[in-house]
Amino acid sequence: MKLLAGIALGLFAIVVACAATAAGPLSELTIHNTAIQKMLMNELFIDEGRYHLLPTTACQYAYVDSPVVTLSQGRVRIKARVSGKISMEVGDQCVGTRSDVVQVAVSARPVFSGEKLVLTDIRVDEISNEGYRVLLQQFLASAIPRAIEIDVREGLQRILADRQSTYEVVVDRLSVTDITAENNRLHARLTFGLTAR
Repeated sequence: MKLLAGIALGLFAIVVACAATAAGPLSELTIHNTAIQKMLMNELFIDEGRYHLLPTTACQYAYVDSPVVTLSQGRVRIKARVSGKISMEVGDQCVGTRSDVVQVAVSARPVFSGEKLVLTDIRVDEISNEGYRVLLQQFLASAIPRAIEIDVREGLQRILADRQSTYEVVVDRLSVTDITAENNRLHARLTFGLTAR
């Protein structure tokens, strides 16, 4: 009986610890804009704070830098600067040489898909030079979604694995609902089940 009481107490402690480390009550998840900005910087802007849109040559370069992330009106918003020089190499000279600095604002809608929080409906909201819109397509279609993808089950499992115990606790059911993005916070309600072995 003491063993069962000890296991029950241990499970209760795990649930309470999980609730405390998951930023609030057990059923809520909050991710601040600063965490999303760190994800972008760690995944994409790894070359002196730049993400290259083109291979650099003597006559051309284009990169995105200085991202700033905010969360509002149900969307993740990213403002950044694009610096570029796009010209043709003719012989040993660059023809049509012009350097540009372009301001861009993109946004995306956060959703729960499978067991991950991901971004959909990614779009350019503002761009100060339309000539750079085509270069941004790969950045929008592939790079941003890859950088901001949060595996919720894996995160919960990692929290549970960090404790000291002789038994294993597994997240066996998971659902995320009511995702909002307001006041620089992404907020979602979590429902999950735990099994101890």
